[in-house]
Amino acid sequence: MESDNIAENTAISEAESQYKLGLNYIYGTDVIKDTSKAAECFQKAADLGFLPAKRELGILLASGDGVETDMEKAVGYLSEAADQLDPSALYHLGLMYELGIGVPKDLQKCVRMLAYAAEMGYPGADVDAERIDKLLYEERAKKLRARPILHLQISDVDVEAACCKPMLDKLLAEEIVFIDSYKGPALLGEDKDGMDTVLECCPFCGAPIQLIDRDTKF
Repeated sequence: MESDNIAENTAISEAESQYKLGLNYIYGTDVIKDTSKAAECFQKAADLGFLPAKRELGILLASGDGVETDMEKAVGYLSEAADQLDPSALYHLGLMYELGIGVPKDLQKCVRMLAYAAEMGYPGADVDAERIDKLLYEERAKKLRARPILHLQISDVDVEAACCKPMLDKLLAEEIVFIDSYKGPALLGEDKDGMDTVLECCPFCGAPIQLIDRDTKF
């Protein structure tokens, strides 16, 4: 048991050393800047399971900086780090979802990742999250105005249609918003006392909230 602990501690120490050396090569700290050598160090640390090294290696693989571009590996490394709420991985993977680089283009996933990164203080993530949120609002407004005002419908990622003019106005003004609650997709509005509440139906016409597939044809 003791020998296992010693081996584990040795591996962790080696991984950290390789990671730090990789960073030195990235920034040219005490060594000549060399992203190829940085990638080699990060790979050694990543092979030992060191998560920050996987993140950095993922960024290099995605950009092709110092290594041959490999989007599949890049997404794999960045996703693993993002799943552990690494803010840098969330930020870079979020931007990939914005442009559809290595992953399907998905502004909803993009803005969620950027928002998480912003909450953890990652530089610039708040600005990018706000920019993507504006794009999503413009897409949503265009969609809602183009669809028949008949049913109140939401998908797993957004509100898809309004049931009446007052509801449409509230959605466009973002006074009623789509949320992903612990019970699933929902609409958040206010009760008669002005407190936030999850809506069960339209407060204006009483139409029920229908959960539909995002690809439903209108």
